[in-house]
Amino acid sequence: MRIGIHVYGTRDDVEPYIALAKKLLLLGHSVQVAGPRRFAPLAYRHGVLYEPLPDDLLERCETPDGRGALAGGILPKRGLANHIHALSHELLQSEWLAAHAFWPDLIVYHPSSIASPHMVERIGCRSIMASPLPILTPTSAFPTPIVPWRTLGPFNRFSHTVADRHFTRLFRNPILKWRRKMLGLPEHPRLRHAPDRKLYAYSRHLVPVPKDWGRHIHVTGAWWLEEPHCRLSAELETFLTNGPPPVYVALAGLPERLAHDLAHTAVRAARMLGKRVLLATGGRPVRGVVSSSDVLIYADAGRNELLTRTDMIFHHGGAATTAAALRAGKPSAIYPAFSEGYFWARRVHDLGAGPPPVKVKRLSVEGIAVLMHAMDTPFVREKVRQLSSELRDEGGIDDAVRAIEQLERLRG
Repeated sequence: MRIGIHVYGTRDDVEPYIALAKKLLLLGHSVQVAGPRRFAPLAYRHGVLYEPLPDDLLERCETPDGRGALAGGILPKRGLANHIHALSHELLQSEWLAAHAFWPDLIVYHPSSIASPHMVERIGCRSIMASPLPILTPTSAFPTPIVPWRTLGPFNRFSHTVADRHFTRLFRNPILKWRRKMLGLPEHPRLRHAPDRKLYAYSRHLVPVPKDWGRHIHVTGAWWLEEPHCRLSAELETFLTNGPPPVYVALAGLPERLAHDLAHTAVRAARMLGKRVLLATGGRPVRGVVSSSDVLIYADAGRNELLTRTDMIFHHGGAATTAAALRAGKPSAIYPAFSEGYFWARRVHDLGAGPPPVKVKRLSVEGIAVLMHAMDTPFVREKVRQLSSELRDEGGIDDAVRAIEQLERLRG
């Protein structure tokens, strides 16, 4: 089967889909992944055919005003609207060129791939919506994860519909023009696209399957991109070996000023408690902090393998990072960079595996020290160990592949 996988977002978004592609390739399927250009080297390293898409829209959406537009589903400034619409048009064209050249039998797409439902209509193929976050499927069990509240009571189910409408409205104009000019389709589809199946790549131990979801919806467990032959740098290996496991502090997803403040505050708090720190910068420079026997600054490394050798983890709350931290058996303190971070932080806290959502702007040295003490209790450590065991026992990619191949058999 020819399977196109379309995804757009951060590494937390893209990495699971590269893992899925890698598994499908091993089973003999023809697979093409279309995703942000910045992650092409990661895909190539795993032998995955990868069509790089422009990063420009992603970079714009990572700015404060871009994030605000995504959160509210509106573009309050005309200049911002024009810029995002122009970048959206470029992205839509690139996605279509990738799909047209590959012409898949099935498209598996992340919700942020705004082109996919329309390309499915043009190609006439089947489709599966896949997400590491429980969105685009209304439920009364919880509100849409893109709002920062635990519950909206009787409005939980309606919130999912409202969020979908807001996101659709954000890109409505460029999509309508692209449908007519590039796809040769009517600007307005006769029927709203409904995927043949939905796959959710997170653990049911983190978010139980809502009772009001249909049988075509599958919660598979996380999709892990294993890198068994990934070797840590000599500097990182030496640091991890020559001392107790460090506190892992990820600066990805934070504005530069907040990342700088967090780095300095975390180092001071750790030293006050006699702990070491591993600062994961994602390539961003951190002024005023230098590597030493108790602090190491590094840009990137195989995350899943590295986290098992840390003591506890501070991160921004992306779905893949949250799952990786729990799978590694480490307590997490989450400072949300996007609304989904609040969702995962609350789930981790409700399960006893970490503190409630943390606001970086309010963190002091004493505040971080308190968080470290809270994560170091036997109760939290035991809860995390239990979750780690449960996450490791899930089907994950195997369940996802089973659902994909079953769909093909049903068509036959």
